[in-house]
Amino acid sequence: MQPNVIITGATKGIGRAVAERFAPQSAQLALVARDPAGLEAAKSKLKAAAPACTIFVYPCDLSEKSQAKRLVEQLSAQSNNWQLLVNNAGLYLPGELLSEPDEALEQMMRVNLFAPYYLSKGIAPLLSGKSHIFNLASVASRRVYPGKSSYSVTKFAMQALNDALRMELKERGVRVTAVLPGPTWSATWEGAELPEGRLLQAAEVAEAVWNTYALPANAVVEELVIQPQLGDL
Repeated sequence: MQPNVIITGATKGIGRAVAERFAPQSAQLALVARDPAGLEAAKSKLKAAAPACTIFVYPCDLSEKSQAKRLVEQLSAQSNNWQLLVNNAGLYLPGELLSEPDEALEQMMRVNLFAPYYLSKGIAPLLSGKSHIFNLASVASRRVYPGKSSYSVTKFAMQALNDALRMELKERGVRVTAVLPGPTWSATWEGAELPEGRLLQAAEVAEAVWNTYALPANAVVEELVIQPQLGDL
């Protein structure tokens, strides 16, 4: 069966790579991001590579509860038959817990925790067949890194949300997986003088997500930790 897939943060990084990996095998893709132009560009490229896949775009600022709730309504109106929700959208603001502005933690919590909370609650009743929720957490869900204290707080919380969703949805046959990538190449790393291969590529994470989904329905990878071969940075 070709799944119907929802991906947040779908215009760049891991979200874009997941969309590229799933598009050829999917019936429908719903791409969610803040940037309408970026969404249209992603749609055009994906449609060229996977012409049989129907692609919808939903501009949405997931830091706003009202927009997240409206997105659920739009997705419900589009279909009541979804198989995958990939909660990928995230926000990272560097800083020290005791010296950063209060707004830093608050902003990251809205994107990294509350958005997947609202979407998972709203989409879960629409999941059918071989269904799966992927929550893009981080190795910072298990370890607090210097300069990333509040980010880690939000990702620890997302890990707990992931585990709660798995507990509540497993009897319905919905699989729930936390994806914990190590350092993965993005624009944040531009200019860094690192040997080739010291960062993961987004496509490598996307391939691991696909392989996890492709397992038989009676098996679930509860936590997928992916690090560069030479270890963390």
